[in-house]
Amino acid sequence: MSLDIEHIIVHSLFLDEHGQTQLATRDEELATGPAVNDLMAELHHIYNVKAGKVFGYFNDEDDSFRDLVRRVEDQSLSFTHFSHQAAERLLAELKRLDMSEQGVLLFVRYQWLGAHYLLIALLDNKDSVTVNEKLEVNHASYLDLGKMQLAARLDLTELRIRPESKRYFSFIKGRAGRKVSDFFLNFLSCIEGMDPKAQSQGLLKAVDEFCEARQLSTQETLESKALVDKYCKEQLKEGEELELRELSAELGSDNDLDFYQFVSEEYQLEDKFPVDRSALKGLTKYVGSGGGLTISFDQKLLGERIQYDANTDTLVIQGLPPNLKSQLAK
Repeated sequence: MSLDIEHIIVHSLFLDEHGQTQLATRDEELATGPAVNDLMAELHHIYNVKAGKVFGYFNDEDDSFRDLVRRVEDQSLSFTHFSHQAAERLLAELKRLDMSEQGVLLFVRYQWLGAHYLLIALLDNKDSVTVNEKLEVNHASYLDLGKMQLAARLDLTELRIRPESKRYFSFIKGRAGRKVSDFFLNFLSCIEGMDPKAQSQGLLKAVDEFCEARQLSTQETLESKALVDKYCKEQLKEGEELELRELSAELGSDNDLDFYQFVSEEYQLEDKFPVDRSALKGLTKYVGSGGGLTISFDQKLLGERIQYDANTDTLVIQGLPPNLKSQLAK
């Protein structure tokens, strides 16, 4: 699958001697070549498979960044000047919130599978050492793509065709404990829209109730859930979204009842959405924690090796895992 880079430029956010974030800008776009192409191919793949992305859309009460996008799209503003103004907006937002950030700030417009995207990412620039072909040890810097601090991608095609959509923006959240809305959403004049985790949890509820509606046996229900789990994990592995029509075809139909029709009647699920990996556990496992106790087991074990008594609020487990038995024996 080819990725066509149309415009690409990088700038730098760095900390001065007072610990304040400053901006250094590049005057010209990067020339495409093997190194740039490899960078974007890896960055695109990492972004696609990254879990826990947030989706959003432009804030109607603040069209400042959207206006920049309009101008660069109608070519009344060059991509270089667009990136300069956008970088200045980001710097101003950081200073307004008294936040310190540094890294390589990348802007790229590219085409993939017939759709046009604008990707903005703040990348870590790490120092390391290398051994060259003369076996000399040298200092080197590299971009740590796997640990993107912040990144956002605007689906320009989706925005043009479906401006009412709530998901033409997607985001990767920053470091643990800090929300992207601290400054990145403000910088992009954006608010959160579709919630992939809520969609995935709604999917699990729909699968349960679909199996009940078809009056499937316990074994048939487990097999159906295993099909859904397999399909979702394959989509995650490929960095693709779940498509309800595809999933419906996987599950098949019974007496003119198919999954797509079933969810269309009662459930507020998008036709396509990214699967939340953590929610998938609920398809094939029972999971719970609290009071210092965490329990997780395959649903197929209930009624076999594991018995639940609702009256006494107890689980009886036959055949403990060997590593657990050895810990208990000590």
